[in-house]
Amino acid sequence: MSFNSGLDGNPFFWGIQMGKFSLDQRGFTLIEMSIVLVIIGLIIGGILKGQELIESARQKNVISQIDALKAGTTTFVDRFRALPGDYGSASGNINSLLTAGDDNGIIGATSANVGAMKTLVGLVASENSQYFEHMIAANLAAGGSVTAQTTACFSGLCTTPSPQPGSAFPNSGLTLSYGTNEGATTADSMLAHWMIVSKWKNGALAGGPADGVISPARAFQLDSKYDDGIAMEGNIRTLGIGTGCGAAGSTTSYVSTTTDLNCHLVFNMGF
Repeated sequence: MSFNSGLDGNPFFWGIQMGKFSLDQRGFTLIEMSIVLVIIGLIIGGILKGQELIESARQKNVISQIDALKAGTTTFVDRFRALPGDYGSASGNINSLLTAGDDNGIIGATSANVGAMKTLVGLVASENSQYFEHMIAANLAAGGSVTAQTTACFSGLCTTPSPQPGSAFPNSGLTLSYGTNEGATTADSMLAHWMIVSKWKNGALAGGPADGVISPARAFQLDSKYDDGIAMEGNIRTLGIGTGCGAAGSTTSYVSTTTDLNCHLVFNMGF
């Protein structure tokens, strides 16, 4: 009598014999799937945290850059009794390649740029770019070129030399302007020297939607950390070139949920 008698006609038994089934075949256990999901979560979390750290570093870099220019300007004034860019004896006392300013105490035209903060039109005049040239020549600012061939670009972002430095935000740089930021109300309007973090587009400062350097969400984060968190008030403001950035004459501030690059930043330089 065969030991397998009674099993020979069993389809499952024949399946095992013919290799159709394997008792060793099995799927992932719940524990294994949980471990995989945890690993995926850690990877995604690491990527998001890395992006946050990069953005935070950019913001700190820009603030440090602005602070360094403020400190350098103070040193320049102490040394030469004039503002960089506006200094009338720059070519004789600093570098013969420099262009002299008009010594009127303002960097840039007194009339052409007043009120121009709204549109970014006409913000680059001779003294505005000379500001960076004078600072570089006096060893009070890094980067850029004293023998600038163009002002319609930022240093490192064009093929010809430029005195205007790049910034930590991609494809952007710094431009100095003297003008009025209208603010949220008339009382918030401020005539001052402003440092603008902006982009160039077709040879002019970009001023349309999607031409910004920072999103309203990130601008709100930076403004809240280093100033008052309000788009059109305080010493850090935006130019509302797109939605969510605040607007001149409006009390509506940042839309902190908007992540499109709609904003330009402007900093009151205090001189």
